Amino acid sequence: MEEGWIKLHRMLKNKPIWRTSTPEQKVILITILLMANHKVNEWEWKGERFEVKPGEFVTSLESIKNEAGKGISIQNVRSALNRFKKLEFLTEKSTKSGRVITVCNWESYQDNKEVVQQRKQQIGNKDLTPNKNDKNVRTEISVIFDQFRKAYPGTKRGNEVELKNFLKKNKPEVVHLLFPALQKEISYKDDLTKSGTFRPEWKNLKTWINNQCWTQEFPEINKQSHEPSIQAI
Repeated sequence: MEEGWIKLHRMLKNKPIWRTSTPEQKVILITILLMANHKVNEWEWKGERFEVKPGEFVTSLESIKNEAGKGISIQNVRSALNRFKKLEFLTEKSTKSGRVITVCNWESYQDNKEVVQQRKQQIGNKDLTPNKNDKNVRTEISVIFDQFRKAYPGTKRGNEVELKNFLKKNKPEVVHLLFPALQKEISYKDDLTKSGTFRPEWKNLKTWINNQCWTQEFPEINKQSHEPSIQAI
């Protein structure tokens, strides 16, 4: 078993893989990060040489279950791995020596210069700009934006069209501001309705984005009394 520690970046809490995971899946996710190798490891099994790179490890469903501890079942592990693969957090393949799991964006989680240099050497020092991590980031932004888009009450177009319009004018990290701002506006408009104050219609999503409505502030609502009057008979 490897000694030492791993880094756990705060960016993880804003990712769909964390925000939309069950408590069991979060435990399994952390367990996978703890089990992954931080450097190249080699071993021999039945006369064959095997190697795992940083961010990889050889395991089994049972091993992950045991490492995760009390309350985690084999089915929890299987479901989590399938979900994590769809979100491109990891890949897995079967070999003669077991199940090889690779954390796709290991370098971004660990920010390990030595590991990054090893990756560069493995691919012949090619340009790393259009790499797997970039694809993962684009996928996560698309997932987060689509969750916001689906919740938006006004007129909207498809996710690809709306996302393209959003990214044309804004930095990708702004996507994390959209859903909280939407919840705030929904709450404000609900309060307008309850107070009997005029409630404006929702803009179409393109206009909402072009106006950067996630930056808007809402005035205080003057609540009116709606208690029924008692008339004399």
